[in-house]
Amino acid sequence: MPGMETGSARLTSLDALRGMDMLTILGIDALVYSIYPLFSGNEFWQEARAQLGHAPWAGLRLYDCVFPLFVFIAGMSMCFSQLRQMDSPGWRVLRKLWTRAALLVILGFFINGNISWDLQHMRFASVLGLIGLSCAFAGSFSLLCGGRIWASLVLVTLLLTGVGVAQYAGGDFSPGGCFNAKVDALLCPGVLHSGSYDPEGPFCIISATALCLLGYCGGRLFLNIANPVLRALTMLAAGVILFAAGQLIPLPIIKGIWTPTFVLSCAGIGAVLLSVLHLLIDVAGLQKWCMPFRVVGLNALAAYMVIHIVNFQALSARLLGGTWGLFLSPDWQRVANAAVALLLAWWFCYFLYRKRVFIKL
Repeated sequence: MPGMETGSARLTSLDALRGMDMLTILGIDALVYSIYPLFSGNEFWQEARAQLGHAPWAGLRLYDCVFPLFVFIAGMSMCFSQLRQMDSPGWRVLRKLWTRAALLVILGFFINGNISWDLQHMRFASVLGLIGLSCAFAGSFSLLCGGRIWASLVLVTLLLTGVGVAQYAGGDFSPGGCFNAKVDALLCPGVLHSGSYDPEGPFCIISATALCLLGYCGGRLFLNIANPVLRALTMLAAGVILFAAGQLIPLPIIKGIWTPTFVLSCAGIGAVLLSVLHLLIDVAGLQKWCMPFRVVGLNALAAYMVIHIVNFQALSARLLGGTWGLFLSPDWQRVANAAVALLLAWWFCYFLYRKRVFIKL
């Protein structure tokens, strides 16, 4: 398959997309925020600033898709990973899936803050935990159904229908009255991220499992279609259909509670982006330009962990803040500081890349 390593089924465009997604929260968002005050009257920067912020509640912005895109990519990666483990016993693959999920849940505790096991003050739900558990559920089902796309799509339909019916009949789509808030109050101990509900809570894991399965189906599509151009065009068509479904179904698009329309819209955006990158990188062979993104994509977990441990903004200010003050205005100092912080975070990933250190679970 063009663009994939035969032995490892590695898709270059998938690594690049993961890197683009990670760089968005690694510092591109902060850089745009710092530039915006200088050009606040410019429509382009107004839209860029808006898209790199979350929708207040209902609605969809590009920044809302950053985390779900990781879930979609994880589903595709899981498909290729299962291909490499075809000769392994099923129980061993399942053990690896659930061990990885457990480790990600624990790492999520660490990212959230102090692991005190205090049910009143510790937050148990997390981004990493949701990724790990949704992949474990999706991966377990894909193994049980033998990787059949139709079976995964049937389950996705059932899951999203069930979520939609429960949210429509059991709540009012408000932060305090939504069905997810009721589930979180019942099942999720400790602190909830948004007060009345948690965007990584138990019910959101069901929606994320559906999104992961859609990513898995995308991986199967890539493996099943030999012609690279047809493969990309099919992925593009699937993405358009998924996004259209997310826009047309009469339910609000709400990231905080992972409504079915939000899941479908994010899956559609992920599929469209991957199809374009696949054509450019894997089919046309234009790979050099994506190296900065691939460097990050190959160590996305390490990058995510380090930005929660190291304050690159503070480090940048400590190293060069005084220098910027000699010849830049305060507004441009903030831009320079954000740019250097982004470069420092990227350099960390590049250092690991040069040393051939790839931190994965």
